[in-house]
Amino acid sequence: MLLIHPSASPTSVRRSPTSATRICHTIARLVAEEFELDAAVVIAPTRGAPRAAYARQVAMYLAHVGFALSFEAIGRVFDRDRTTVSHACRVVEDSRDDAGLDRRLAALEAMCAVCDERFEGASDAGV
Repeated sequence: MLLIHPSASPTSVRRSPTSATRICHTIARLVAEEFELDAAVVIAPTRGAPRAAYARQVAMYLAHVGFALSFEAIGRVFDRDRTTVSHACRVVEDSRDDAGLDRRLAALEAMCAVCDERFEGASDAGV
């Protein structure tokens, strides 16, 4: 469900907390599959192994760039502070200099775009 804030410009859209949770959990599953991890470690409130922590950073990055979720909304879902989400986005953006990783991230972004169309269609249909 999308919520339009009364003071927002027509192009500014805020998603409901339920929608943000569903989006972040979907992204976490996609990223977990790509990184060959269990989705639970990507959502886990503890840092975990470095590979799991980086996968979580990727999921937070994708939620921000692919769905325009705020750092605060992403932080609530991943049980992190907004500054942690901001840091995650910087880490992942900086790591895009690696061509192989950049291709993996581009593929994940494309998957997120497909998911975003599905979420938009579901909210338009009143789901």
